[in-house]
Amino acid sequence: MPTPREYDDEILDDAPKSTAKEPAEDDFAALLEQHLPGGEPRQAGELVDATVVRILDDVVLVDYGFKAECAVPLREFQDGRGEVLVRPGESVRLVLLGTNSDGTVDLSFAKARAAEAARMLREAAAAGVPVRGIVARAVKGGLLVDVGMPAFMPASQADTLRITDFDALVGQEIEALVLEYDEERQRAVLSRRKLLEQRRDRRRDEFLRTVEPGATLRGVVRDVLDFGVFVALDGAEGLIPRSELSYERGVTPADLFTPGDEIDVKVLDVSAENGRLTLSRKRLDRDPWETIDETFPVGSIVKGKVVETKDFGAFVQLQEGLTGLLHAGDIAWDTTRRAAGDHFRPGDEVTCQVTAIDRDRKRLSLSLKHLSRDPWLDIEARFPIGSRHRGVVASVRDFGAFIRLEDGTEGLLHIGDLSWTERVKHPSDVLAEGQELEVAVVKLDIEKRRIGLGLKQLEASPLERFRREHKVGSLVTGKVTRLVPFGAFVELAPGIEGMMHISEIDEVRVEAIDKALRVGQEVTVKVLKIEADRGRIALSRRQALREAEREAVDQYRNTSKQSLGGSLFGDALRSALEKK
Repeated sequence: MPTPREYDDEILDDAPKSTAKEPAEDDFAALLEQHLPGGEPRQAGELVDATVVRILDDVVLVDYGFKAECAVPLREFQDGRGEVLVRPGESVRLVLLGTNSDGTVDLSFAKARAAEAARMLREAAAAGVPVRGIVARAVKGGLLVDVGMPAFMPASQADTLRITDFDALVGQEIEALVLEYDEERQRAVLSRRKLLEQRRDRRRDEFLRTVEPGATLRGVVRDVLDFGVFVALDGAEGLIPRSELSYERGVTPADLFTPGDEIDVKVLDVSAENGRLTLSRKRLDRDPWETIDETFPVGSIVKGKVVETKDFGAFVQLQEGLTGLLHAGDIAWDTTRRAAGDHFRPGDEVTCQVTAIDRDRKRLSLSLKHLSRDPWLDIEARFPIGSRHRGVVASVRDFGAFIRLEDGTEGLLHIGDLSWTERVKHPSDVLAEGQELEVAVVKLDIEKRRIGLGLKQLEASPLERFRREHKVGSLVTGKVTRLVPFGAFVELAPGIEGMMHISEIDEVRVEAIDKALRVGQEVTVKVLKIEADRGRIALSRRQALREAEREAVDQYRNTSKQSLGGSLFGDALRSALEKK
């Protein structure tokens, strides 16, 4: 593994300054093993023992055995975190750098520490044991670690996981293996990752030797995938297959976990070959369907949370693994609004009643409406046909509007029952949700639980008013509005039309309607029949003409022949017919 060139600057920066000639760096390894147990130091590069006397702001005073104190720069006694490594009274080992002209000597704690570090690194590299150090700072491509001398740790060797913020490691004490050590250049490359992997593998092997199927363990979620969840377990790794996550049907791993969650699991199988385990979360508890009859018997009142809504109903979770269906038909007694989304949203809490249990198919039926009295038990007494009630427009549809008469009871106000005289194109033209209005009950269907309401029925129909004002056999005047192959429609009053069959148009046989009548023509007709319940009026122009003829004859008979003249009868008849 290549060693970055940053080492050159690091080592040079840490070297203490002196007027005396310093020994070459290549001699430090040999100097480590040279030590004079007694007597006076004789040459530069020798190791000497000294005692720390005082620690000042920028120097440390040491007594090196000649009844004289020597000042050593304080920075040489500081580690990568800036902490002082010695205390007054402690014995330390230093390197003699040289003797000054005034008889004082230069000593270096850093050089002695570096020599000791060189020995330690050499032995650690050979034995494969870790060394300790302080992360001094982050540099390009990795970290510099103070182990008594600067050592480089590449970014890829800092951890088993990818690290994005190396500054967070600065100042931390770490352990690492020596990947490479250059004896000649005294440079070292460290790996914390390799040490962590070795320790993890040892823990895993020991773990796999002791764990057995059926054991309950606590781990940390590492990965959440579509097919399952990987869990870290003290050096080993286990997989919870999707089918072992929960008794809840349709649940996905992402619904339950996120990386970093701490969870309890049960061991299903141990594979020593690949070091993995098969785990289960749901088997920590019994299948709730095994005790469903005891925990949620039919008829019991339960509380749950809406987890999903469909047009046909809402799924309500009573507990994990137990979800029931609240069918749209069991939400309310009225049958006008059947979509569950009109009543609930996911996350809503609801109280309902258990109505059926199918253990084999794992299905649970719930009801909300059974918690209240069925309003249709006395619907005929409360809403008899013809009665009037005030209600609120609940919803407007193309075919009409649903009117809420009371809680749980709604009726349909059909578009055809809005007005006697106006043609309403859409109910929203005259109605709006939340609008309060009075309506009349026009129909009751007990079997289908439907109430028909009317707005126009609050007043008498124009046909009913016409029937009271015009008897059968009376003559009325109207305007032709439509021509059809079998006859013509005549408007007798606003909103009132009568039908005149082709056989009743004239005294003579009519072959073509448009030859005998035209739209907009005013005609006098006789009322033949009024069917108020069916909204029909039968008319006859032919009989009106005969009526006019009889009136002309009667007029002629009642008039003196002497006063009339020869052509008086013909003139009277023509006048009568023209009026009709």
